[in-house]
Amino acid sequence: MSETDNDKLPVDYLGQYKNLLVGNRLPNLRKKWDPLIPCRKDRYLTPEQLKQLVAKSPRIIKILDEMSKNDKNKKKELTVIVRQMLDEIGLARSLPVIRWLGICIQSTIKKICTGVYVNELSIEKVKKKIGTHPVLYLPSHRSYADFILMSYLCFTYDLEIPGIAAGMDFHGMVGMGNLLRKTGAFFMRRSFASDKLYWNVFKEYMHALVTAYHTGIEFFIEGTRSRSCKALPPKIGLLSMALEPLFMGEVPDITIVPVSISYDRPLEEQLFVYELLGVPKPKESTMGLIKSVLTIEDRYGCMYFDFGDPISVKEYFGDSLNRFQHALEPAHVQNLTKNELALIYDLAHDVVNCQQRRIVINCFNLIAICYCYRMYMGKMTTFNELCEGVLILSGLLRRQGAVVAVDPSRIRDGVRESLRIHCNILTIGKDERIVLEKPRISLREVNRLKFKAHALTEDTMKNTVPIFYLQIYINPCLFWCSSVGITILSAQYLTKKGSRKTSSAALRQNVEKLRLIFANEFVFYSVNDEKDFAKDVQLLKNYNVLSNEDAQGQISYQPSNIDGYYLTPIAPFLCCYLQVTQAIDTKFTGKTFNEKELLTKTQEYIEEALMSHKIFTHPYCLSLDSLSIALSSLSNLGCINKTKNNDLTVYTANTESIRETHLLLLDYCQLLPFNYLMDYMVSSKL
Repeated sequence: MSETDNDKLPVDYLGQYKNLLVGNRLPNLRKKWDPLIPCRKDRYLTPEQLKQLVAKSPRIIKILDEMSKNDKNKKKELTVIVRQMLDEIGLARSLPVIRWLGICIQSTIKKICTGVYVNELSIEKVKKKIGTHPVLYLPSHRSYADFILMSYLCFTYDLEIPGIAAGMDFHGMVGMGNLLRKTGAFFMRRSFASDKLYWNVFKEYMHALVTAYHTGIEFFIEGTRSRSCKALPPKIGLLSMALEPLFMGEVPDITIVPVSISYDRPLEEQLFVYELLGVPKPKESTMGLIKSVLTIEDRYGCMYFDFGDPISVKEYFGDSLNRFQHALEPAHVQNLTKNELALIYDLAHDVVNCQQRRIVINCFNLIAICYCYRMYMGKMTTFNELCEGVLILSGLLRRQGAVVAVDPSRIRDGVRESLRIHCNILTIGKDERIVLEKPRISLREVNRLKFKAHALTEDTMKNTVPIFYLQIYINPCLFWCSSVGITILSAQYLTKKGSRKTSSAALRQNVEKLRLIFANEFVFYSVNDEKDFAKDVQLLKNYNVLSNEDAQGQISYQPSNIDGYYLTPIAPFLCCYLQVTQAIDTKFTGKTFNEKELLTKTQEYIEEALMSHKIFTHPYCLSLDSLSIALSSLSNLGCINKTKNNDLTVYTANTESIRETHLLLLDYCQLLPFNYLMDYMVSSKL
């Protein structure tokens, strides 16, 4: 592919995206650094002055007085601890380090990527909207590379590099923690709710970043990397801390910038699959990072960056923003109300929604869906059939509003190039048949006692890993496919007998029931239920899958060849929840259990079911992420009772509700495109 061809695709099919690796678009990392300041100040604090401001703040003085109980020696000890905490947390700035790391990043990108596509128009919109208020950058999180690449992008487009919330994993890496700190990273412990002093120190540091610092703040609203490569429910802890000054009237407004980052192939692809299966994550180390960068030989395709339209939080909340209720007392002695936290929760879901709308769907995402659909139906897939499927699916998603990196006029070249990048998963074999590759797996060096749940056998790993690879590439499409798929499934369920007709009200009731079960899995938000339902029904009417209402208020369902494209992405999750309810009913009736016990016993149960080829047992049922989310969902539905027992959360099954949910899921699973259910699990056929 020539440079001209390489640049043509995103201009035509990805709007304003430009490829930084084409022409002279890569930044001069020695350029004069004169960035746009997100929040201009009369006085600019240094990182050290920022820490001093926090240490002397009314909130910290108050907590020190409370904890020392007027004991001067105790207060001195606590003051030293606060300073140590701030040194652990606080960001730093070093332009030489920023430039040096930029050179390393740029060299690595050129080595492993064919394109870095940036929606430059979206960045220009951001630049026009910032400068007067604190700014929060909230990127999607699919790779460790996200926050490093965000800083590189800010440098490239002359935006001040924000303060970046980073986990303590990086802090403990020799040399690397200090390097990242000098590029603007500040560090937070994974769990600190029970440490009153640390909680207050970190909260006050966030407060100072918003009210007194000028660079903006970057953190991941999902809280962690999505190893499954799908959206995760938002966590509002950091967002609440960052927005508190607005509610307290300490800043006039705050600007939020959602950022969508996506990859043709994430760097941690194999680690994600292994972690989902329970293989312990290797400890991060500086030498391990350097070794992995120096030994990378594979090509990872393209990266895509898009900045969402800036959100004025003041305008977003409108009349719901009532700052007068906080006017009678100092801000540091007050907390956000339940109503304010509910407003923040709404905002957080809309941010995740905005991120997902701008995530670029690449060719292999569509290849994975098309291949799995045909595999589930017991059909071999040829290269021509794969191209045809990708073309159909790209049209479906594009008409829904998805950003799809597929050029219909060059579909064969695009599919062939995508298969080359992902040759570890799918290859073109004899007679141009698409072949699922058998992975090279050895667990001899893995301590089986350190598996997160059940220690899976090597045979199970070999048989399930290829399907996990395919599913994590399907998952980015769930934002577009899950809601429509659930509507199709509900229509099939209600019309499987008789005249294939149902009422719109009955259809909506069934859809809401399924959306409730999978609310955390697919990040459905009840506020959007009515709007999403109307949109999905209209889409299916446009494709003649659903009819308009007749004189009796009935709508009919007509099976279509598009059904499978929408049901394939959600099928493994229905199977997973089905198996979880069965495992709970089989293993835990009348017993108390914790999450670790559930994950272990359920994985063990599913492994046995896979080996004996039981129907509706998909390999992805072994995913620890989905098993954990299923546990949470069943608890929310009342199928499981949750209690605290000496700081340990334990569960007991509501047998009647579990069995009722299981039977409902079984009815739905019988409608899935699984005529040839997983015969590839026989290792001789893999």
